Amino acid sequence: MSSTVAARLSHASESSIALLGLCGFLFASRIMMSKAGLDSGVQPFQLGVFGNLGAGLFMLPWLAAFRQRIPLGPAHLALYGVLGIVSFAVPTVLSYFVVERVGPAYTSIVYCLSPLLTMSFAAGFGLERMFLRRFIGIVIGFVGMIALVQQQILQLDIGQPVWVAVGLVIPVCAAAGNIIRSAWWPKGTSALAFSCGASLSSGLMVALMAPAFEAPMTWRFDDPVIISWIIGIGAMSALSQLMNFRLQQIAGPVVFSQIGYWGTGSGVLLAAILFEDVLTILSFAGLACIIIGGILANRWKDG
Repeated sequence: MSSTVAARLSHASESSIALLGLCGFLFASRIMMSKAGLDSGVQPFQLGVFGNLGAGLFMLPWLAAFRQRIPLGPAHLALYGVLGIVSFAVPTVLSYFVVERVGPAYTSIVYCLSPLLTMSFAAGFGLERMFLRRFIGIVIGFVGMIALVQQQILQLDIGQPVWVAVGLVIPVCAAAGNIIRSAWWPKGTSALAFSCGASLSSGLMVALMAPAFEAPMTWRFDDPVIISWIIGIGAMSALSQLMNFRLQQIAGPVVFSQIGYWGTGSGVLLAAILFEDVLTILSFAGLACIIIGGILANRWKDG
């Protein structure tokens, strides 16, 4: 390998790890904003619809400024529809039922399986190589995530095994979405254009299903506080989605799938800074495992 190529790969590796950290921070920030929005009176499906639609609408001026457009061919529209269903609509609906029957702790924990499944799918479909260092990195990250959510694990209620099994579909959908985005990324399309199209389609898919779970006529838009949260979450989602798609574009689905790990780690740090939560030795160990796992799993270091 020439020194020039080696330098480029090293730069790509460093950039993807830095971007993974940024995406994790935005993930945690968006979760905190969403919780605050829900506490202010925004309903869950209202948040899902307008968070995604708002993200897409916020990105449209950026597209115009960079003279880009969303690909709208039949194959592209089908791709947006599939991603809207697999990556957002189905997990949203399943989470709605699983949280109600098994509890929020289990719902958050099953997402830990997404990187392991993504790595297996990527290797099975020939998108990325399965090699020992990457496997060890994902496992170390998984251990770190478990260390951070060990309190939630203690609260698990697995008295309804059918819904426990249904909950496993959530990380499968997340992993499938990771693979679909990489395998069928529209040729010549930027992360900005792709994330904008996917955000708009996700919002529309959730809007179609919302009446089955909530009464859209009861959604409130007359409260300035609620409107402020909807706009703020839309803006945060736009930035988060754009960075997420850029990360997947340069680093691939396996590195991208670790956003949940890094997001949880960022959430722990933010809670310590903003709410004076206590960081334990187990918390520090979990954070260290997540960082080390992310570096080991980075595909640009596989030689």
